[in-house]
Amino acid sequence: MSKMKLFKQAEQMYLKGSTVSEISQELGIAKRTLFYWKKQYGWDKKRKESMYDKSQFKEDLQKFAQKLMERIENSNISNNQISQAEYYSLVNILNFLPELKENNTQNETPKIKTELSADFIRQIEREILGIE
Repeated sequence: MSKMKLFKQAEQMYLKGSTVSEISQELGIAKRTLFYWKKQYGWDKKRKESMYDKSQFKEDLQKFAQKLMERIENSNISNNQISQAEYYSLVNILNFLPELKENNTQNETPKIKTELSADFIRQIEREILGIE
């Protein structure tokens, strides 16, 4: 493999959270070379920016969920119809948010839930749909 392909692959691995030792073992590149690339091409800065983007995404997702909840609440007050897609979107976002919090504390891939619990469905019916 050419050095440029190895460089790009090593950089991607580093940005995804791999250590220099792990990259060295997997790609067969000397640690000294990796440390040079890391310093010369600002991998630490790129990694930090990447982590910021993830936290910014989480905040944006929370704001969007809040706006959807407010829209649903206002529609209940003014008797406007909300589409099923909006309810579905909100439920999916709310299911995804706890996994984002776990993902920030752990470096594992998030586990996506395939079902809603009965308690969560009752909570949605009570708080969002107003069904007792």
